[in-house]
Amino acid sequence: MLVPRAFAIDLTTVYTPAAALGGEKATLSTLINPIISDVLILSGILALGTILLAGFAYISASGDKTKTEQASQTLTYGIIGLVVVVAAFLVTRLMGAVLGFNFF
Repeated sequence: MLVPRAFAIDLTTVYTPAAALGGEKATLSTLINPIISDVLILSGILALGTILLAGFAYISASGDKTKTEQASQTLTYGIIGLVVVVAAFLVTRLMGAVLGFNFF
């Protein structure tokens, strides 16, 4: 391990509701893990939904130039969002490896 487990503190002394997360064995990673994974999953689903809706809008534009451009722009934003979600996933994995967290 490159970095010692500096964040393995007893959360019950700092944050009383942390007792439900494991009592004396509650750590910062047990508090943050569900939040990070849920946010990444919801962001990925939202990006994929945007891509699907943009594809449907592009198909149903039926040659209208403004609708086609708008659908193309929405598709671009959906792909950028998906790339950002994947990059965020990779960054959290990297930070977890460096800091000693087990995010997933």
